[in-house]
Amino acid sequence: MKCLYRQFNELKIDIEMKPMEVSEAEKKRIKERILRQKKKHRAPKRISAAAALLLATTLATGFAFPTFAAKLPIIGNLFGMFTDNQSYVFEEYDTYATDIGMTKESNGISLTVENAVYDGESITIAYKMVSYKDLGTRPALEGILDAPEFGEDFKEYGYFPKYISKKIGDNEYAGLLIYQLIKGPKPEEIHVTWKGDEVLDLNNVYNAYPGDWSFEFKLNKLEVQTKDYADSGLFSQSEGIKVAIAKMTSTPISTTVYLGEKVDIPTVTKQEAEWRGILFDYKVTDDLGNEYNFIHYSSRGHSSDFNGRNLMSTPRITLSLLDERATSLLITPIVNVYKQKDNSASGELVPIQEPYEIEPIVIPLEKD
Repeated sequence: MKCLYRQFNELKIDIEMKPMEVSEAEKKRIKERILRQKKKHRAPKRISAAAALLLATTLATGFAFPTFAAKLPIIGNLFGMFTDNQSYVFEEYDTYATDIGMTKESNGISLTVENAVYDGESITIAYKMVSYKDLGTRPALEGILDAPEFGEDFKEYGYFPKYISKKIGDNEYAGLLIYQLIKGPKPEEIHVTWKGDEVLDLNNVYNAYPGDWSFEFKLNKLEVQTKDYADSGLFSQSEGIKVAIAKMTSTPISTTVYLGEKVDIPTVTKQEAEWRGILFDYKVTDDLGNEYNFIHYSSRGHSSDFNGRNLMSTPRITLSLLDERATSLLITPIVNVYKQKDNSASGELVPIQEPYEIEPIVIPLEKD
């Protein structure tokens, strides 16, 4: 709580603020969000002295035992705990998430799945953990997530998890699992089973705590709109490199851009090393000067035949909602050239040259 007050005190607010025009869509979104929060946090106006004493006793006990502490609400939403993370794209997630509120305890660690959201591009689960012991700086729940609606054909390689975690108090942690749906079906309704078998500190893999945390819940897919850019001619290229836009999907919570990457590795690396390769990063801006955070699913490799077909996984970047005033989105590829340090089993990579940008791809944004 003191940390929260400190953050309030550090806010820089312009007292001379002037009102600005807001679109009808923005007014509606703000209204829905406020009404939803009021519904979730409504409390009785009056409370008896006996009830107040019982509440105080319950709170004091809750901090002593994880099972009770895990059920205490964290001020604000768990998605908002990660605004300082470079992958933060969750501004609207709490508005559209399904409330789960399930708690399981194992090996002295109480874990509560607060809510989850499914938009056809990924499943994002927000959870918190409370323990008797210190679990490290970035503990995350690892295990198997599945839904029978996904089938068996893409079970081994159709999905890719990303973990975000942080410590928010003494032996208390918040976490997000972003389960990216790379290949396979994306049904309208899914029955999710998440079987966690280990809490692992992402900053120190030697800090691992086995257990059994199993959750089952149902999620409905949010509305998805897709724009195909496969034959649009939107691409950027440099010597030995071509990056093109394949398609873009929009949901009420995010925008995902699918990319195609082709690389002639010998031409780009200019190295005769036994193993050398290219890794792409991206910078995403718009014509108004906004720079966007994103979650990047990178390609697992690239074809050495520039004229051949790239058979690797399709890379993509998921952004937060775009500025409604923007008329174009700029995707700037950043090329990283590596080689293997030696022939040891470690497979350590070292950069051959400084990363460099190539020309941005400009995507026009159509207005509804």
